[in-house]
Amino acid sequence: MQNALINVNGQLFRPEQAKVGVFDRSYLYGDSLYEVVRTYDGIFLGMTEHLARLEASARLCRMTLSQTADEYRQAMIRSLEAWRKDVAKPGQEAYCRLVVSRGEGRIGFGLNCLLTPTLYSIIVQPLDLPSEAQVKKGLTLGFSERIRNDRRALDPAMKSGNYLNSLLAFLESSEQGFEDAVLCNFDGHVTEGTTFNVGYVRDGILVTPPLDIGILDGITRREILKLARELRIPVREVRFPRERMFEADEVFALSTTKDIMPVTRLDQHRIAGGKPGPITLRLRSAFQERMKERARGGHS
Repeated sequence: MQNALINVNGQLFRPEQAKVGVFDRSYLYGDSLYEVVRTYDGIFLGMTEHLARLEASARLCRMTLSQTADEYRQAMIRSLEAWRKDVAKPGQEAYCRLVVSRGEGRIGFGLNCLLTPTLYSIIVQPLDLPSEAQVKKGLTLGFSERIRNDRRALDPAMKSGNYLNSLLAFLESSEQGFEDAVLCNFDGHVTEGTTFNVGYVRDGILVTPPLDIGILDGITRREILKLARELRIPVREVRFPRERMFEADEVFALSTTKDIMPVTRLDQHRIAGGKPGPITLRLRSAFQERMKERARGGHS
């Protein structure tokens, strides 16, 4: 945490100085939204997509944002510049987390209890990327017996700070020796990981759950599916049970901080002989090159 910088409602702090009130609804109820962006070659990429998803999440949870997408963008850029100037080591890539709370007020669910408009905090810290050794080793994931939130309960399409469902799945899988967890829905269909989208490859076809099953519309997921189609890799967005992934030639995880990451063990099943699969590695290389091209062009 010592290498981080925090922006709380426009004021910059070191981690030990940053404060959020105990009557903040993010603290009381997990009543918050968030987005994570990262830098590639020092440039924020995907901010437009991430901030559009923040606005979509706000609509889903009936939150009226006090700032525009451009105001959040400028606050994040300012925070990055201050972090790079005062905290970061030369050449470090940045992880940036924007958290928006519904605000502070009296205890109670009603909006009449609110005494402030939405509040935000921005955390900028070094990006912890998987090493080449970790990529070669691949992830070990376990299927959680905990069911993914149903769309009619807490819609996973809303990127909410209320993460207890996924957090418990992670802890339970960790106790069993896995690095992370994958969750299914009530019908037994695979949905997503605790903080990432998932998919598999079988007979050269890339398969991932559809959005309408109740998963996050991942920004990296969108780009990987687009790249796959450009590379003429067939893509299917369909429902499937966990057993389908045990039979896969390759399994992968997708997220802003992982890019596309090979999975080499799923429950007690070795995937691809315990090695990253060729299509996953091909997409990983193509995705990273695409991001570098965008960074060279100065696109955010």
